[in-house]
Amino acid sequence: MGKEETMLVREGSAATWQGPEPTELAGRPGVRYWARGAFPSTGVPGVDAALAGFPVAVFLPPGRPPHDTPLVLALQGMAAPFQMNDFIVPTLLDMGIACALFDTPLAGERSVVRTFRADVVEELSGLVRQGARLVPELLAGILEAVAQNLREVRCFLAERHGLTDERVALFGVSLGALLTALAFARDGLGQRLLGAIGHADLPAFARSYEPRWLGLVPIGGLFGLEVLAAKLGWTRTAARLGLLCVLSAAAMPAFGMEDCDPQAFAERVGADRRVRFLVGADDSFVRPEDARRCAARFANGECYVVPGLGHGGDGFVEHVRNYLGTQLGDWRG
Repeated sequence: MGKEETMLVREGSAATWQGPEPTELAGRPGVRYWARGAFPSTGVPGVDAALAGFPVAVFLPPGRPPHDTPLVLALQGMAAPFQMNDFIVPTLLDMGIACALFDTPLAGERSVVRTFRADVVEELSGLVRQGARLVPELLAGILEAVAQNLREVRCFLAERHGLTDERVALFGVSLGALLTALAFARDGLGQRLLGAIGHADLPAFARSYEPRWLGLVPIGGLFGLEVLAAKLGWTRTAARLGLLCVLSAAAMPAFGMEDCDPQAFAERVGADRRVRFLVGADDSFVRPEDARRCAARFANGECYVVPGLGHGGDGFVEHVRNYLGTQLGDWRG
């Protein structure tokens, strides 16, 4: 496949909205919208449609005027549906803070398989079966699309629900920390960036997911094997190889992904905008030293390393609840 066939092309930027309808998460009532926002073309119309449409769940604290209500925009991790962030909803509402959660591409209702199992290989296998190529531009397109989605959701909530307060925080878990960071650092969205078991350094994040042996295999060879596996119908094998290709490319300057690396825009973030990362000392994926180094790039950045915490697991929910309470305590109603 030639380069002209694999490059992703940006489409229109205006999101369209349907709803609202009632919804509930963690026992708290809210409203749910269906948005169709930005997503680059993969060359497969059915895939493009699945990745462009996404649900947005909105929760408003009772008794606080909308114009005086802070807002948290929250994203989950790789292929994880937004419902996995349900535990933050009561925490934020009880503080008088509104929150909005939505699916990122390849997660939940924004995928072609919709199994809600947070299995990234399964999600990528669905793309392979539909004929989409797993190329580095796909990751760049996802980063760009989510940054634009965050801006679109923010504007929509200001218009529809009157949430015009300047106090906006972006919260992301794992890959969600990286995705929210691009809109925060490059585009200036939000006053606080709060990441859990993740950070804002794209190459370091990609390297942390690579197996150690990957550096011994030329990336061109991986691409060739991915194409061969897809032709043979070995979709899960093709998905795994494609994922490795994308991660390798993200970690290599030669592929020119600096424009979607949040850390490259750290100098745009002044000391009045807070950047915080919460990571586990026993995380098997995200290295605490990477998160510390990334936080130090920001004028007002800090990284908290929790002893005994892994990439989620026991204690994660309670640590994150305390983390949000500490970082947003001055925004309480």
